[in-house]
Amino acid sequence: MGLASYLTVANIAVHVLGTITFVFSVYYNYVHVNIPTHVNPIDDAFGGKFKYLTFLDGCFQALFFLFALIVDIFPLIFPTKSSILETLSQVKNFFFASIAFPLSMFVSTTFWSLWFIDRSLVMPKDIDLYFPMWLNHTMHTFVFVFTCLEMVTAYRPYPSRIFGMTTHICLQLSYLIWIHIVYSQCHMWVYPILTQLSLPLRCLFFLGTFVYTSVLYMVGEYFNKFVWGYQPQKVQEKRQ
Repeated sequence: MGLASYLTVANIAVHVLGTITFVFSVYYNYVHVNIPTHVNPIDDAFGGKFKYLTFLDGCFQALFFLFALIVDIFPLIFPTKSSILETLSQVKNFFFASIAFPLSMFVSTTFWSLWFIDRSLVMPKDIDLYFPMWLNHTMHTFVFVFTCLEMVTAYRPYPSRIFGMTTHICLQLSYLIWIHIVYSQCHMWVYPILTQLSLPLRCLFFLGTFVYTSVLYMVGEYFNKFVWGYQPQKVQEKRQ
């Protein structure tokens, strides 16, 4: 069995484990994590858990790995539907490049950076009693690990930079609008760090996140090229 076969098996294993990990984590977070209002007043406020980027990212990762697993299984069930499989693969690759990879990198790196600076900026210690550490790692660490594993076990053609990056920026912009809608409804910011920033600093903070997420998109693009080369032909040479 050649390298290509090993990578295919490894990639399917990543999809299976990723699906189990993130589907269960999202389910557990949504159903079993209930933080009292006196501990974290924003938790039960307008928007529920869907106001947290961490939870939304968990949903996106669960959706991606489940969809990728469906793409893996599809040719076994419908061996003659190659055109449909090609379309599904294109959707999977675009979703990974424009949403799954940069969003998971953003969530993981920003969360742990702020955590080590001052964890009260993102998750005060009182929440530990209700938000278990294993869930903290699946939602903030494993998203990083699994997307990197996906990157190194399967080749994917990246979309044009303007199309892929624009899609991700629109996603970030939608979330920025969303958290302001939440604030307008409950007069509380989703993240404690936002309460400690003045309006000018808050604007700079939001601008910085847009710049940073654009950089992360390009990191994914160049990482993909570094691992697999610039052309599919080089990928085949690398696999042999």
